[in-house]
Amino acid sequence: MIYLILCILSSSMIYVIFRVAKNYNCKLQSLITINYLAASLLGILLFQPFAEANTPATLPHWMPFAILLGILFIAMFYLIGHSAQKAGITVTTLANKLSLVFPVTFSLIYFNEQLSTLKAIGIVTAIIAVGLTVYKKELTKTNLVYIVLPLFIFLGSGLIDSIVKYVQAVKISESETSLYTILVFMVAFLCGVLVSIFTKTYRLKLNPATLLFGALLGITNFGSLYFIIKALNNSGLESSLVFALNNMAIVAFTAILGTLLFKERLNKINFAGVVLALISLYFLL
Repeated sequence: MIYLILCILSSSMIYVIFRVAKNYNCKLQSLITINYLAASLLGILLFQPFAEANTPATLPHWMPFAILLGILFIAMFYLIGHSAQKAGITVTTLANKLSLVFPVTFSLIYFNEQLSTLKAIGIVTAIIAVGLTVYKKELTKTNLVYIVLPLFIFLGSGLIDSIVKYVQAVKISESETSLYTILVFMVAFLCGVLVSIFTKTYRLKLNPATLLFGALLGITNFGSLYFIIKALNNSGLESSLVFALNNMAIVAFTAILGTLLFKERLNKINFAGVVLALISLYFLL
């Protein structure tokens, strides 16, 4: 259970860091690229995955999944950044977190996980809690022209979580978790470098804040992927419940952090969502 808690904390801090970095004129492109460099270096320093004893003699069979996931990771970061600016943070967050229906459904169907009545109620109430917690009146005013961005985030986030579950269960062993995580972030970093070259944003001068928040973002980003894989391996819970609990708790926790750190006010519907999240936690456990 400790890994699930660490994953929730890491993932929640990603939103906090993005929110704070916005106040320091951090360029999205540079922030994202530095973030993936920091995540890769952190993993290498902590786990030394390329030591002779840990490095496989041939390319691991899960390498294509690491490449695919790395590309999807950085693509989703760009989509989330642009969607937040155009479609609004509320719609973006809702689309991102409601994507839990994909890995939950995938786990139930592909791995034949058992679904009791109480767990089914918990999953449904968790999804409802996500929607209630991020709801704002401005949601109804969103320009429909930008609905495509949240739609791609909804589909992309669901695809990413489903791939994470499949690779964790079928392709990698417990001892390969750190190497797999690092390679995913290295691929994402290389993609960020290529984007910087093509868009010529590498010419922009980096301010200290961008370097600092990029590094912090990389640390939390690494933790979010590493700990979700560890949670799937060691929590003792079915993966459908791990994903449901993870997404539900992230929304509830970030709502609380938003209130405490940024003085964002929870309306009655948001508060009801937090309460419902706690209720769904009871059903899921």
